[in-house]
Amino acid sequence: MPAVVEFRLPDGSVASLGPGAVIGRAFTAELQLNDGRISEAHAQVSLRGGELVVLALRGRLRVDGQDVPRVVLSKGLVLELARGVVLEVLSVKLPERVLGVEADGVPRQVLSGVVSVCLAPKLHLAMGVLPEARALLFSDGLSWFLREGTGPAIALRAGSQASLDGQVLRFVELSLGAVDVPDTSPRAPESSLRLSCHDDVAHVWPAGATEPVMLSGQPAQLLRALLVEGKPLRWEALARRLWPRDEADDLVRHRLDVVLGKLRRRLEAGGVRRDLVTAHRNGSLELVLYPGDQAHDRRVA
Repeated sequence: MPAVVEFRLPDGSVASLGPGAVIGRAFTAELQLNDGRISEAHAQVSLRGGELVVLALRGRLRVDGQDVPRVVLSKGLVLELARGVVLEVLSVKLPERVLGVEADGVPRQVLSGVVSVCLAPKLHLAMGVLPEARALLFSDGLSWFLREGTGPAIALRAGSQASLDGQVLRFVELSLGAVDVPDTSPRAPESSLRLSCHDDVAHVWPAGATEPVMLSGQPAQLLRALLVEGKPLRWEALARRLWPRDEADDLVRHRLDVVLGKLRRRLEAGGVRRDLVTAHRNGSLELVLYPGDQAHDRRVA
């Protein structure tokens, strides 16, 4: 049985969506909402382990009056995309069996999210993209893949094996009812971070802070570009957001590194967690938000 969520739309009609489906204003979106308050790629349905979730892409998600970066779908949930634009979850159907992984010394577990395969000090799996990862496991919403470094993505299925420096990963089909699904989200801190961007100005409230760290100019623009993108962004694309008339060459890369350094020093001095802006080895940068963090893009018209 495939994973499917049924939404009641603002006009009263019903739409069924599966993993990977985009919700947005663009005509290519699987669920197209023709409303100027909705982003072209506003949100996306994703299967994470044993749960169907909606992830914020370029738009806002609000549940019970609170902005959230992702939400687990369940019957009766009301998801607000913009004022007056709400989706009601009528039903959620999950697959009975999903892909899992095991290895010597690594317990059998359901795959979910993005998983780093690390070999030191011994073989272990960790959620998210880690710089020391030997390989990454990830899904496009329908299938799972393994990628070593910058090599090709290799499709996985039950019965597949992957050898990494002599360590063998075995991929198996698992029943959701028989295997616990681990929490694949980053661990939320005791209190949550808040971020608000206003074109060339950004305010960041670290966990528990009463006053924000204030940013302006290009560091704020960089932070806002990552917030609007909602996913890792290649450095060349990020540089074009900041300097649209310049070519992405070594000089522009140096300029971006300088701006990124200023941003990180300012955030660190203000007590903001170091992984808020994460640089990946493939040349991408990402704004990392934990569950409970709040982020707003308040563009000045």
